[in-house]
Amino acid sequence: MLSTVNLLRQGKPAVAVVTASFADLATRMAEHNEVPDLPIVVLPYPLEDEPEEYVRQVARRAYPELLDKLGVVR
Repeated sequence: MLSTVNLLRQGKPAVAVVTASFADLATRMAEHNEVPDLPIVVLPYPLEDEPEEYVRQVARRAYPELLDKLGVVR
């Protein structure tokens, strides 16, 4: 999370990727670090015990949002 904040402060594109259980914490940390518009992609929780194919589907669904928040033109 702080790495994302630091990259943004350096003018580099960055996005925090967190699971739903950490979404509120990520938002609060962003506000605390004076980066309230920190781009965040939220994935479902939990993922660690899910089948690989499910995790791949989650990644495929999140990928376009991640690219958009990074400012990638497709």
